[in-house]
Amino acid sequence: MRNRLPNVAVAKGPVGQEPWLIASAGAASQRVHPFATWLFILGLVLPGDMSFLLGGAKFNPERLVIALLMIPAFLLLLQKGRRFLACDLFVLLASAWMLGVSAEVRSAELSSAGAVALEFLGGYIVARAFFFGHLAVADFIKVLKVAVVTIVAVAMVDHMSGKLIVNSFLGLNSEPEYRNGLMRAASVFPHAISYGTFCTAAGAIFLYSESRQVSQICWVGIAFVGCFLAMSSAPMLMFMVVLSVYSYDRLLKSSPWRWKLFAAVIGAVLAFIYLTTNNPTSWIIAHLTLDPSTGYFRKATWDRAFYNIGFAPWVGFGFGDIGESLEFFDNASVDAVWLVIALRFGVPIVVFILLANVTSFFVGFGRKTVGPTMDVYMDRMRTGFTLAVMTFVLVGLTVHYWNTMWMLWGAYIGIRASLYEHFLGTRHLSELSTAWYDPPVYVPATGRRW
Repeated sequence: MRNRLPNVAVAKGPVGQEPWLIASAGAASQRVHPFATWLFILGLVLPGDMSFLLGGAKFNPERLVIALLMIPAFLLLLQKGRRFLACDLFVLLASAWMLGVSAEVRSAELSSAGAVALEFLGGYIVARAFFFGHLAVADFIKVLKVAVVTIVAVAMVDHMSGKLIVNSFLGLNSEPEYRNGLMRAASVFPHAISYGTFCTAAGAIFLYSESRQVSQICWVGIAFVGCFLAMSSAPMLMFMVVLSVYSYDRLLKSSPWRWKLFAAVIGAVLAFIYLTTNNPTSWIIAHLTLDPSTGYFRKATWDRAFYNIGFAPWVGFGFGDIGESLEFFDNASVDAVWLVIALRFGVPIVVFILLANVTSFFVGFGRKTVGPTMDVYMDRMRTGFTLAVMTFVLVGLTVHYWNTMWMLWGAYIGIRASLYEHFLGTRHLSELSTAWYDPPVYVPATGRRW
């Protein structure tokens, strides 16, 4: 006798052609929010250095967008059927730590800490709320393509004009940097490496969002050209890593154990490095770039930052000066987001944000955390956004994120967490083997709500 799946309500739409539109009764709404999507991308495309005052508070485009969307986003997350994830907890803890440390130890810097917390938490909350479900994710990627084309086009104008055109428009320093005789474009971002990181993360997403090979080559190619125009070694190296991981995934796509093997190999390599080198962390940092001189500078930066962090490991130093005035690396910029947040807010913030990144896609092994579903597109997008999140994590070892990129990091973590939430509520292939019809059924959360 065939088993039937009870209490199934059919969503409006072409269910015959798109079987994933069938959802269980009481499931969280999976709608497209075009206004919020376009507004969010507009905040991404407009230059983060374009600041203005509203009611005595300093805003830039992405900060204003986040402020406008935060309350509607919270209301969406509070609706029936949404789940509270471990990732949500760690993002909230990270934001609370930033504000708490500043309020308790350095109250004069509370406004600066509040802006940093708003960008990261706000980007996360808005993405968690508005980009949930197949339709919303597909719509986000459609609009993201417009942003990528626009941003890469501005980078091309940088190269053709021989100056940073956006900085010139804003009255900032428009003289570009050069590497190997080639100009480093920055497009709408404050630095070339931020622009390159954006393109690499977009390339990771496009690798998995496109079902047709021609479309995939086109969009990944645009992202790669954008990354190349930045002439930044860390994003370029990460792009090669992303392509390698994608090739590995395609080669072993029929093997469910491929990611466990991948994690085991990475763990073995890290163990070998830590067992055979005197300063393993600095060794890894020094080899994350294609330019040896850049690697040496970053190694020295990390060594000096570790020394300074030891003086205030719990609460950091805030936004003021750090170290000795005569020490070169205490006066140089710290080009690593992990070091910057540790120096500002202490080591706990590093732990919270690292756990937020990891738990957005992994909370353990088991039947409920692995395995394909009937929605092939969402299966692919989980991998794509995992690579996008890891792009921020790894390139962040060599660059600091602020303004738009800091917000976008939080947003990508939020989208990946929403993909994981959707996965937890979707019937897996193994659960549908005896069902009388094929489509996956989205199961709402029970007992665990916002």
